[in-house]
Amino acid sequence: MRRYFGLLALAAALTSAASANILWDQSANLGAGAVAQDFPDFPNFATYEFDDFVVSAPGWFVTQVTIYGAEQGNAGLTTTLELRILDAPSANANVIASVSIPGAGHSADLVFGDGSSTLFTLTPGTYWISAWVVRPFGGGGGQWFWRRNASNNGSEHYFHNPGGGFGYGTNPIPGSTVFGSPSDLGFTIVGSVVPEPASMLALSAGLAGLVGLRRRKK
Repeated sequence: MRRYFGLLALAAALTSAASANILWDQSANLGAGAVAQDFPDFPNFATYEFDDFVVSAPGWFVTQVTIYGAEQGNAGLTTTLELRILDAPSANANVIASVSIPGAGHSADLVFGDGSSTLFTLTPGTYWISAWVVRPFGGGGGQWFWRRNASNNGSEHYFHNPGGGFGYGTNPIPGSTVFGSPSDLGFTIVGSVVPEPASMLALSAGLAGLVGLRRRKK
């Protein structure tokens, strides 16, 4: 009987930890986008967009992030897709998590992670997400845009053109300064909630039951 209790407790804890769910969703009513691109041929125009999200206690295991975009160029010229989780809406902020993947031939929506393996873990708090493509503008490269909606979930999104090429200075600014009204960026975060202490106790009990079973067999 103890054997089955240990196995069931272990299975329940592991199932809870591995179950993937939508943790944050800003995919509705998306319209026009904001450029989010590192231009190797025009570095002064490299532009990064940021939006905030909140991680509830006790934290998240993130397995996939989808960034909703609009393509106006040749995705085959993209060298990498970049994702950052930061503590402030700035290209110079502290990086909490970072994902870089080869990007040639990507779709308009940028997808990071397969939905099953953990990309990174986040503790409770407020974070800023940023994503962009690395691709030249010339030679047909064109631009990739991060789609936006008119809602204001938390803070409005921020725009940062560190090289100042677009004429808005070199510091991060609210998106409404550029686009005329506040907006959020389109993205979805998928993963699982970090198990509560009670779930971890169940996991420990299951492991203890398995260890006890092995000892008795010996």
